[in-house]
Amino acid sequence: KQWYQRRVAITAGGPPPAAKPTTQVDLSFQCTHLRDMDVLSKSDPQIVLYMKNMEGGWMELGRTEKIKNSLNPSFAESIPVIFKFEEQQNIRLRVFDLDDPGQSIGMADFLGELEMTLGQVISSKSITRSLVHPRFKECGTVTLTAMEVGGSHEIACLKFEGVGLDKKDFLGKSDPYYEIARQNTDGTFVTVYRSETIQCTLNPRWRQQEISVKRLCQNLPDQPILFSCYDHDDDGSHDFIGYFTLTLAQLRDRNATATSWELINPKKEKSTDCDSALIPLL
Repeated sequence: KQWYQRRVAITAGGPPPAAKPTTQVDLSFQCTHLRDMDVLSKSDPQIVLYMKNMEGGWMELGRTEKIKNSLNPSFAESIPVIFKFEEQQNIRLRVFDLDDPGQSIGMADFLGELEMTLGQVISSKSITRSLVHPRFKECGTVTLTAMEVGGSHEIACLKFEGVGLDKKDFLGKSDPYYEIARQNTDGTFVTVYRSETIQCTLNPRWRQQEISVKRLCQNLPDQPILFSCYDHDDDGSHDFIGYFTLTLAQLRDRNATATSWELINPKKEKSTDCDSALIPLL
């Protein structure tokens, strides 16, 4: 009797089903030529990403930050997604114009959408598609960039200050912020971090930020990282102050590299006007 019960239990349970292979990817987004839905300013776009579920409905996966007064936004916040190798995963991307703080998506102006499979993004690594709108023909484009997250979990702690930045405001100084961008395999760059804005100063000191090395440079210590500095303007026409590039290897080896980097502005002549610098405090 015991043998029979034990055999029935084994037969009924059976071996566990094999787990389907998956990996986590981060999707980054850039838009160009979005529709301007505001009268006195530009649109304030935000992207919402959805995935089609088994019942045929759409489940929200995440949202980017909102970027004020921009028709060509490069979003610093990526959206993590689990990619299933043996399944077709349909995704929908929708862009909204959120004018007021706390405004719900349902009350925001709709700027356009597109649908594709997650596999199309993964296989291309970076793909650009036109937005579709039921009322307008020209709605701009969205570029999706996929990066696999697995592997190293190393974190880079970065803290920067500016010294002697250029004065961009007529009646004040500058309101500086900076962006960090990772280089893609095709040589283009995608924004991975945007700092806070420090008001009315030429010597800002930004707060420390932790960024995964994978997101910063895909775990490639010699891959260029682009640092760009701007003067923030409320109307979205941010003034470019300058840029420089370096690598994670240079940041790690402080004894072998400079402790400050001159900001380069191609529109300015090489003179004493080009002495702005960012200094990393690691």
